[in-house]
Amino acid sequence: MLLLAAAIRLSAQLPQGAVAPDFTAQDITGQTWHLYDLLDEGKVVVLEVSATWCPPCWAYHNSHALQNFYLAHGPDGDDKAQVFFVEGDPATNIACLFGQSGCNDFSAGNWVEGTTYPIFDNAALADSFQVSYYPTVYMICPNKKVFQVGQMTAEQLWEKASSCPVAFGTNNAGIFYHKVGTDLREVCDTLTVKPAFTLVNLGSNPLTSAAITLQWNDALIQTLNWNGNLPLFGEAQVTFDSLPLDAEGVLKTMIVSVNNGQGDDDYSNNVHNENFAIASEFLNPHIILKIKTDKYGAETYWELRNEAGEVLFSGGNKNVGPDGGGMFGNITNGPGTYGDNVLITKTLELPGNGCYSILFVDAYGDGMCCGYGNGFYKLYSINNPTVPIIFGGEFGATDHRGFSVSDPVPVVSPPEQAAGIDIFPNPAGDHLNISFSLARSTGLSAIVVNALGQVVHRFQPEQAMPGERHWSLPLAGWPSGPYFIRFQTGAQAVTRTFFVEK
Repeated sequence: MLLLAAAIRLSAQLPQGAVAPDFTAQDITGQTWHLYDLLDEGKVVVLEVSATWCPPCWAYHNSHALQNFYLAHGPDGDDKAQVFFVEGDPATNIACLFGQSGCNDFSAGNWVEGTTYPIFDNAALADSFQVSYYPTVYMICPNKKVFQVGQMTAEQLWEKASSCPVAFGTNNAGIFYHKVGTDLREVCDTLTVKPAFTLVNLGSNPLTSAAITLQWNDALIQTLNWNGNLPLFGEAQVTFDSLPLDAEGVLKTMIVSVNNGQGDDDYSNNVHNENFAIASEFLNPHIILKIKTDKYGAETYWELRNEAGEVLFSGGNKNVGPDGGGMFGNITNGPGTYGDNVLITKTLELPGNGCYSILFVDAYGDGMCCGYGNGFYKLYSINNPTVPIIFGGEFGATDHRGFSVSDPVPVVSPPEQAAGIDIFPNPAGDHLNISFSLARSTGLSAIVVNALGQVVHRFQPEQAMPGERHWSLPLAGWPSGPYFIRFQTGAQAVTRTFFVEK
């Protein structure tokens, strides 16, 4: 029974956006703190729950991220935030916070020295936030909503804190938690969006009405007139009609009036812009993908999808999956898990012209770069394997990029010019046999390209006569892997893939 209870407690997790549990507690100096009093003052609270024996906790502590955040935004800074540290392990005593001397377990060092924000030795407080691993870092907004944020830098913490709704004035409506119905921001052909957001009352007067507009490149698309009755920090969901985008531009959501034309006391949260760009273009359906993992390769997963959303290729830890961002400490190695700090190269043969997207997921929510290694992903056209067309690595939980394939040369030749191409054996060992037929006299050439886009063999161009042709390609010394043989007959071309296995 005790083991079952422990397992349940460790697997529990406070949902993102839940109401934070209130607490009144004394820090190790004897000062009493009441969470909701701080939130009612409009402060953002950052709460770290750690254990003195935890190496990742000590590493984050020594990054001074929370200390720097506190100095900038605590009482000695702009006084807009408060930071708390909680030692959450009930098995350790208070001496462990001061180092190894007198500690009944293990302590990585002196956690108190140099720390100017309050410290609690309080396992019950940690339990009230359903902490399941160390360190867990929470951000609690003044509207009492709590979010796990991971081990952010001081700058990242402030950026996150700036998205919290903060009460001000009498008539004050704000746009928060904006979504457009897709995480793509690159337009290939058309991209359909359905903008929606949470309307929040941040004024002392009830919010009874608001006029909200949607604009695309400064052209008015839709006006919504919302009516209701929201108290302070009350929320309502607002959704616009679907809109197809076919160009680059800016989608602007704007509150233009509140409470029957009253002025808004804070215009800074009345406008939200989403920027869209034209998707990158590949001129060949053969794409080279290079991935460099960071120090936590098990956190990475990716999918390449077609326009219908069907997954054509995937890789990395399947336990993470496409929705794995924000898993924090609950990451287990599954099928396909990559190693740490390794380089992976893959050649992806797409079906042909059209729209595609590639999604990268980091389970912890801190991307592949740059806090814990210099990870990245890069996509190259096989025509130029040295300059990436799409690249990234510094993101949060996900990075979803759209692109198009517009091969100017058809990937399938007309049957009268290149009928019945056959390559065998495939996979090949010492040599590759190539058989094909030509319907009429034509110029003929062919090249073989490896997975890096390098030409490794070039057949002698010739003016070929109609009929059956047979070639034999020696493969002695060729490394194992995929290769692409591209035939050119006049203005048309066809590509076939074969593999070398030694």
